Amino acid sequence: MKHTAKRGAVALAVAASVVAVPVSAPQAVAAPTGLTLALLESGATVKTVDLSAPGIVRTAYAGGSQGPWIVNVVVIDPNEAPLALKGAFGTGLATSETTSAMHDGVSVNALRRPRVGVNASFFDGAMKNPGTNTFDGDVGGVLVSGGKLLSEAAKGKGAKPVGSALVLQHGRLYITELSTALTVRPKNSAVPARQLDGINRVPGRNAHCEGRESGETIVDGTCFDLSEIISFTPEYGGPTPTTAYTVEANDPDKPGGKIQGPISADEGIELDLDADNVVTACYDSAPAVGSTCEKSNRGGRTVRAGHRILQGIGDAAGWLRTNAPKGTGLELPETVTDTRFGDQLALDPSMYVSPGGDLLLRNGAVSYTQPAGTPAAEPRTAVGTDGFGRTVLVTVDGRDAVSKGATLLELAVLMQDLGVIDALNMDGGGSTTLVWQGQVVNHPSDGAEVERKVADTVYAGVGGYPLP
Repeated sequence: MKHTAKRGAVALAVAASVVAVPVSAPQAVAAPTGLTLALLESGATVKTVDLSAPGIVRTAYAGGSQGPWIVNVVVIDPNEAPLALKGAFGTGLATSETTSAMHDGVSVNALRRPRVGVNASFFDGAMKNPGTNTFDGDVGGVLVSGGKLLSEAAKGKGAKPVGSALVLQHGRLYITELSTALTVRPKNSAVPARQLDGINRVPGRNAHCEGRESGETIVDGTCFDLSEIISFTPEYGGPTPTTAYTVEANDPDKPGGKIQGPISADEGIELDLDADNVVTACYDSAPAVGSTCEKSNRGGRTVRAGHRILQGIGDAAGWLRTNAPKGTGLELPETVTDTRFGDQLALDPSMYVSPGGDLLLRNGAVSYTQPAGTPAAEPRTAVGTDGFGRTVLVTVDGRDAVSKGATLLELAVLMQDLGVIDALNMDGGGSTTLVWQGQVVNHPSDGAEVERKVADTVYAGVGGYPLP
């Protein structure tokens, strides 16, 4: 627990200077206006203070000389009420869903319904499955749910080697940077381990890279590697990708934007692994004489409960043909490392991890550096934590006359003014959504304020004791 003490010491020290109240007397959650002096000084007015959810306060602001803005601020205090702080995705990672629908999906009964939540991670929605006419929602970094790693790390924004993420556990949030180490090798073999390149995404294409590894090419910010092994879990929730997938512009925030590169046409190989990671079936478009594989193209198969599927293309497919014939047991170790504190994460069902974008604040100081040029003011979603263990959710509406949106630097300063010490920018634009007590209370920027389908949500709901 060495890192816990370190986090606590930093948080309390910064809280004393940023919020300017004694650490021994934390601010009451029922008085959020004490955290919003800068908004009020700029001429913004308080439109709503909603205390209908125990331990949670939502305050809505409008106007302001720096805007105009419509800003929603939600303060979640697990010290005030038994609260669960969690995350969820839709029916599967192969598709996206609205924040409201995800909240419906986790509501096994009325008592469990989330009180409040926002959209979360960035995702690549440009890959279309022509069989289902849906778009794959590849998540942009580490995703952990149910004690399982469901998406690998992405390179960080700017100079950061790995991406930042929200780690939610036991009603608390912390923000850190996470790396993953994934390999595959035959059990009880001298064969060297080979890198497992990704989890629950199309092989050969990674839309969430900002650097270049050996063998990769980059087109419009998307990396392509023609030799990859990708693992699929049951949480993928759809048929495994085929070479029939297409790439289509599917971002309403960038109408007519560039289409980022092709899908690999290599049929490669597909393996079905049981719960012990033994290869129970393999499918190869051109199996060699003596192969244990069935002649079939890769893709189009659903991952069974307790199983996983591996797809390989290029040289990686050759490695699987040689080292993973039917009946072979495989080792697939997965390590998630908190690079901020140097700890390895112990994945368990109490944890949810969602990847974010630019780090806005670290230890109370602005961490984001605005690039040269004219920054864009857009709808924004941010998540942060203050020095008292409270989680703060913020949405800024945009793209209309009553709320212009915010630049990332404005968003960072806003979070700082709210007394937040660590803050992370989440997916914004038309994805920005705040659901409060089952209702969308912000103004999504897509036409007619239609709620957009997104990758996942982070939310607060009833917790702290067993419920039926």
